[in-house]
Amino acid sequence: MEDKTEEIVKQYPIHVNGKRRIRGAILFEAKEGIFTLIHCRESEKKLSFTEQIKMKLEEQGRKAIDLALKTENGSYTTRDKQGNVWILKRWFLGRECNLHDNDDVREVVQNLACLHREFVYPAQDIIKDASKILTQEQDQTKTDCLEDFKKWGCKKEITGTLHRHMREMKRVYNYIRTKKQKNEMEICILNLFPLYYEQAGKALEQMDQESFLYLQQQSVNEGRLYHGSYNHHNVLFTEHEIAVVNFERAEFGMQIVDLYHFLRKWMEKKGWSVHSGIRMIEEYQKIRPLSDIEAKMLYLLFLFPEKFWKQIDFYYNGKKSWMSLKNYEKLRKMEEQEQERQKFLREIRGLLF
Repeated sequence: MEDKTEEIVKQYPIHVNGKRRIRGAILFEAKEGIFTLIHCRESEKKLSFTEQIKMKLEEQGRKAIDLALKTENGSYTTRDKQGNVWILKRWFLGRECNLHDNDDVREVVQNLACLHREFVYPAQDIIKDASKILTQEQDQTKTDCLEDFKKWGCKKEITGTLHRHMREMKRVYNYIRTKKQKNEMEICILNLFPLYYEQAGKALEQMDQESFLYLQQQSVNEGRLYHGSYNHHNVLFTEHEIAVVNFERAEFGMQIVDLYHFLRKWMEKKGWSVHSGIRMIEEYQKIRPLSDIEAKMLYLLFLFPEKFWKQIDFYYNGKKSWMSLKNYEKLRKMEEQEQERQKFLREIRGLLF
């Protein structure tokens, strides 16, 4: 492994002084800065798209971005003798956001609002600029590559995903009902299902309105991008600034998806504290005010019981011969927190519209 990584890094224009392992990567200290070497699961075309939007952010003054380096041959990726694909990215020494520290969370939410304000890049500009950074080997397939860039402006329409989740919830419920013997977790799922299935139905009924479909298309047309994985692992507090990393899931669409995912996970840890949740939404809006339709969509995303879907999805796709105590405890915790979650939903409904 040591020899393999050394051979890989030699293909990049850096002078390594030392290296060590970190979570999911190998960190290199070089004359040119700090870098991480990671396995790459993306195509060269998708990497070109991702790197182009990160370059745009850097041009706008956001320097703490994990830009990928190109090899001496002009490619973002390299392969080892076993055929594994690697990518080398700029990295930063710092600590992850502490979700138990409200000041940390406030800064991360403010940073997200600033990122969203900057993260507007019309698709035609990305297509035009990305075509300039394709390697010579890709010239023959440039037309196909640009078509891929266009697709990333339209994929993952969120209401379609949530409709699928709702169908999966119903399928798991029907599966458990037919079982003759049920364990504690399965009984818990059956008891909670009516409440959360009703919430999912109410959320999707309103999301299916034409105005929300328009919001998705409007976001794409305006070139609004979102990070796609903005969580406490991907926001680093360095000595001088906040670094944002791992943009692999970035695409065109509704930016409030980032805000929802970050706040939902944090609110679960906070026991759905009404005061804390409202404060963070207000902090975001001080920098990037939400439109009326965005505000209502944010509420509906919170209304949809994503956590319940995740837990029963884990159950259905895992081993059913034994009960996962960890997942069962999460379901019980959801049940215990539901009253506070309902208070939060009522309060933000009044706040947002």
